[in-house]
Amino acid sequence: MSTALPAQRLPSVRVREWPERLAALFAARAGTPFTWGQHDCCLFAADAVLAVTGHDLAADLRGTYSTAAEAARVLAQLGGVVGIAIARAGKVVPAALAQPGDVGLSHHDPERPSLAVWGGAAWHAAAAVGVVALQPDAVVRAWRCTATPEEVPRA
Repeated sequence: MSTALPAQRLPSVRVREWPERLAALFAARAGTPFTWGQHDCCLFAADAVLAVTGHDLAADLRGTYSTAAEAARVLAQLGGVVGIAIARAGKVVPAALAQPGDVGLSHHDPERPSLAVWGGAAWHAAAAVGVVALQPDAVVRAWRCTATPEEVPRA
């Protein structure tokens, strides 16, 4: 399993109709129960980046875990949720400057940091059932869902 997907592999542009795609993801997950390997914080964040950019940050992780213990093993191998975001998402930005689709580090559950997604008006995170909107100060760090032009390899 790959442990790093460099930020330069992120596309620098968003897909056409990304606002509708991101809104559709939030709506589709509204009643979805939290399920390791399907609807958890990492895959919710990756699915949001996929909706916005067409790039799957978690392609190699899908189907590799389905329990809390298996998720903990994968997270430990990848440096936790922070390690995953650092290795796979884009440039670090202040949470207050996040753009829709950007990934953030939340401490809304003090026992377990998690990833959230900026929706434009609030941060959203996978919850026991569905998606919960977080207070803006619940997210302490953010990463772009797109690469800067300087990070995109030239052909």
